Amino acid sequence: MSLFPTPGLAAEITEELRNGPLSITKLKDHLIKKELRFTNQGMYKALRALRKDDIVFMHKSLVTLNLRWLQHMETFTSLALHAHTDPRSGAGSFLELQDGDRIVYFFKNAVQMDAFWNHVLYILFKAIPKLDRWFTYSSHHWFLLSRREEELELMSYMKNHGIRCLFISAHKTPLDRAVTKDFDGDSAQYTMLDVPLFPKRRNNLGIVLNVLGDYVIEAQYDRRTTQLIEAFYDTHVSVEPDTIRDLEEAVTRKAKIKFVIMKDSRRAKKLSRAFEKYFYVGKGAIIKKVTN
Repeated sequence: MSLFPTPGLAAEITEELRNGPLSITKLKDHLIKKELRFTNQGMYKALRALRKDDIVFMHKSLVTLNLRWLQHMETFTSLALHAHTDPRSGAGSFLELQDGDRIVYFFKNAVQMDAFWNHVLYILFKAIPKLDRWFTYSSHHWFLLSRREEELELMSYMKNHGIRCLFISAHKTPLDRAVTKDFDGDSAQYTMLDVPLFPKRRNNLGIVLNVLGDYVIEAQYDRRTTQLIEAFYDTHVSVEPDTIRDLEEAVTRKAKIKFVIMKDSRRAKKLSRAFEKYFYVGKGAIIKKVTN
């Protein structure tokens, strides 16, 4: 998926669609009013290129912007805004944390949080020497469905750099089971639990945790986002285009999500010990397969 349309007629078409879908006839009228010079053949060529890049959908005579592309744009904008306006977002800030220190951020939906989270992980993976494992715990790893391309790229990066990715899901719903195909039982392992962890924590189904080295990264979804994600997993049983659209509605909904990066060697060791029992990560060992 391309982030930006090709300069020229394709970019002009994209701009005209910002206020809503248009028929091809009305789109042509809008472009003519801008005194652009083009032929019908040129307009259709630009539309085909935009469709190939997943920027627009065309159904019969109606042209509309691809909502997934719009979400990519929103994620890009949010991440860039954090990086350029919040001095704490740069790599230097959380790499310079002393043991016991933390940085807190807030995001307006789960997708923006996940995009920033991956940004942080890539930086930490490069910065932590001899890192060989990364633990992640969540009620459901929804990003393997909704942000699939980005997450598989992250897993591939870890495999290529000798970092085992160790996933723990708090549930065993059909959609939790659906992602087992992404794990090889060696460099990438996946365990599903019978009972969620942290039962004494408020809104414990809204907790997402990562542990890598001395760092602990924790997100806390607001209650409504948690409810929407849980309801989605309770009511869907297969991965279909409509299923993904329903999930994207839940994770792009306006929310207030707390995101904490902490350097806490004591807590990191405690969580690592708690999580390790679900995997076999001995040096040079043959790793057990996915737990069903």
